[in-house]
Amino acid sequence: MSNARSWPNPEIPLPLPGAVVGVTSNFRSRPEAVGHRPAIALPSCEVQRPFAFLVRRAGRRPSGKSPAVPQMTILRLETMDIGGFDLNLLKAFDALYAERHVTRAGLRIGLSQSAMSGALTRLRELFEDELFLRTPSGMQPTPRAHDLAGPISSALRLVRGALRADGFDPATASDAFTIAMNDYSAFVLLPLLLARLSIEAPHVDVHVHGTFGRDEALGLLESGEVSLAIGFPVEASARILTRPLLQEDFACVARPEHPAFAPGAGLDAFTNAPHLLISPEGDRSSVVDRELAKLGLGRRVVLSLPQFLVAPFVIAETDLVATLASRVARRFAATGVGISVHRPPIELPTWSLAMMWHRRADAHAATRWLRNVVAEVAASA
Repeated sequence: MSNARSWPNPEIPLPLPGAVVGVTSNFRSRPEAVGHRPAIALPSCEVQRPFAFLVRRAGRRPSGKSPAVPQMTILRLETMDIGGFDLNLLKAFDALYAERHVTRAGLRIGLSQSAMSGALTRLRELFEDELFLRTPSGMQPTPRAHDLAGPISSALRLVRGALRADGFDPATASDAFTIAMNDYSAFVLLPLLLARLSIEAPHVDVHVHGTFGRDEALGLLESGEVSLAIGFPVEASARILTRPLLQEDFACVARPEHPAFAPGAGLDAFTNAPHLLISPEGDRSSVVDRELAKLGLGRRVVLSLPQFLVAPFVIAETDLVATLASRVARRFAATGVGISVHRPPIELPTWSLAMMWHRRADAHAATRWLRNVVAEVAASA
């Protein structure tokens, strides 16, 4: 065989018959196995250019009763530098393989016959193979061309998909989105969001990154760790874009027949009761304390928590009173955990839940689709 080479170092014994050897351009790194059989690592040796060795097995029956002994032929496969490679040559190859005719292949991709012939010449030089041979029945691919056809066609499909203006199809997409969410947004939106995705985008995955405050959410957006952040709104900026999702108000929860909410009980009964405070950002007071302060009143916060998961269970077993988001209070009460929901005895402002994303992802088709789905889900929450 014309491109067969001797073993690169005569002092190194040949590997065992049947073994497959892969050598990287840096012989000190781990060799890659060719095929699926174990590879044998070779000692370091000096070479002038990067190359690999492929071991082929060819059966040979020796004289006598000995079994067939595989012979090994070592082929030199030059690595290809694609730094200056013209990707249009892949289009030309794909067209030639499909049409088996230079003129028709040129029409297929908008090239003249002479330009197509020039592309074929460059392909032959690049791959060091005739690739397509002229016959009475047309241009017939060589074995090397057959080997190249599948990978080149797949590569072109990937490139076309990446360059398509709207390349996101939720029905077939297998994207994974990471969303920063506080406890409230996850509690209210995630069940509805996942139900929607299971129908419209069954192969899409969602990872939730828990957040406790606005600064943390902004940091995750800036670093690109998350696609979206859902929580308390921040002021829009040159880099961070926002979209309101829903308005929320407050409700009070207590154990059934709590005296603070007995018929005829007034504001004093509410302020004299022990309170539980939910403060994701670690504040020791909340909007309830600020509104009470306007009336010259205060309350005692016996327990403060960074999240509300355990709150209804504490409320059900104690005399503590908590003021929660209305959607959270109603859903907990509906589970039968043993709490009752009441209207606050003072006027409290409503507040907003918002979705935030970085401007660099504003035009990204997949993220834009996800934002629209989240907005529609929030509208029905």
